[in-house]
Amino acid sequence: MLTKLRRPASTFTITQLCREFSTTPRALRYYEEQGLLSPSRDGQARIYSYRDRARLILILRGKSVGLALAEIRDIFDLYGRDDGLIAQNTQALRKYRERIAAFEAQRAEIDTAIEVLHAASAALEQELSKAGRAAA
Repeated sequence: MLTKLRRPASTFTITQLCREFSTTPRALRYYEEQGLLSPSRDGQARIYSYRDRARLILILRGKSVGLALAEIRDIFDLYGRDDGLIAQNTQALRKYRERIAAFEAQRAEIDTAIEVLHAASAALEQELSKAGRAAA
């Protein structure tokens, strides 16, 4: 007989999540203030669920590619809809494509700057080489 596999009912402390993801308690509290995480409480202690941990992973990934916390929140806010995640995935895809376009534009600017610096460096090396021969 098949039994439904369930994730263990494990929870995480702020210290555990900070260690696992190399972040600070202050950052986790800030994400909570911004409505991105919603840990339960045991007195003053925050108790994070698997859902909170998964959301933290998404927050950190989003931040690593330049998404603002407001953009991440907008994506999270679409999670509860009864549309099979279509709205959430559509919003995420749009944000990702915007970031790709921005990064590609930055890369083009950086490539141009590198070319200019290479040309200027070559010209300076040539000038210094001439000056060294003339001084000798």
